[in-house]
Amino acid sequence: MAISTLEQLTEQEIINKIKQRQCFTATITGGAFTLKIDKYLPILAAAIHDGANFRAELEDNCLLDKAARYYEEDPYTGTFIAQQPITLIAHDSRYEYDLNRGSDECVYETAWGKEIWKTPLSDVMIAKSKEKHSQFYRIVAAVVEALLEDFAQCIVYDNHSYNYKRHERKDLPVINLGTSTVTGEQWRPIIDSWLSALKNMKVAGLEVSAAENDIFYGKGRLAGFCHSKYDNVLVLATETKKVFMDELTGEPDAVILPSLQQVYNDTMTQHTQWYINNYHKA
Repeated sequence: MAISTLEQLTEQEIINKIKQRQCFTATITGGAFTLKIDKYLPILAAAIHDGANFRAELEDNCLLDKAARYYEEDPYTGTFIAQQPITLIAHDSRYEYDLNRGSDECVYETAWGKEIWKTPLSDVMIAKSKEKHSQFYRIVAAVVEALLEDFAQCIVYDNHSYNYKRHERKDLPVINLGTSTVTGEQWRPIIDSWLSALKNMKVAGLEVSAAENDIFYGKGRLAGFCHSKYDNVLVLATETKKVFMDELTGEPDAVILPSLQQVYNDTMTQHTQWYINNYHKA
C-alpha cells in the first residue's frame, strides 16, 4: 500500500484514536511512519529500518548516494510483518535518524567507517531529525501502554535484517534473536518458543537456521526503551540475514523473498496465538 493513499494524521490524532481503542491505519503527518491497528491484541510488530526516505535538504549535503545508504537499510522487513494485527513501519532512512539508537546519537556524523556529510549539519537540521525520532517513541509508548492497560503484558516483535557478506564467518544464522536486554526468567519460555518457531520455518530455496545472541544481542533502542520503561513488555529483537536479496545490488531473490514474506507472517501469527493461549487466557 503506497504511503500517499493512506490517511495522514497528526501525532495527537493518532494518540486519541489509540486511547479510544479505534482500529485504523494511518501515516503520521509528514510520512515518517505508518501505524496499523486492525485489532487490539497483546503484540506490536515493528520494522523500524524498513524505509529509505530522506529529506531533500539532507540529500544535497550527503556524501553517500541512495544505493550506498540502501545497503544499510532493512528493506522488505515491513512485508515480513504486514499481516499482523498491529504494525508500526518506519519510512525514513536511518541516515536521517536511526530509530535503533538513543536520541543523543541518532543522527550520524559517520557510520560504518564512512563520512556522511559534506558539511556538518546545522543545529536546526539535527533538531528536526531528533524530533521525528522522539515522536516515533511517543507513539510506541502510546501503543504499548494501551496494550498493558488492556492485557497487563505484551510482546514487541522488533524486526530487522543484516548484511552478512562483510563478515568472515560463513556459518552466521539466517535468523538471530537478540535478548541481552531482557531481564526476568519469566520471559524464557516465550523466547524459547519464538526461537523454536523461527528454526522450524519452511522457506522455499532456503534452509533456515536460528540462534540467540550469536551475531547481534538485541541492544538497540527499541528493545532498550521498552525494557527500561516497562517491566511487563518483552521485545523480541529478530534479525534476518539478507539471504532474501542481493545485499550488494539490492536485487530481491525471486524464490526466497515471496516465500519468506508469507512464512514469516504465518509464523508470527501462530506464535502470537500460542502466546495469547498460554498467557492471556480469559
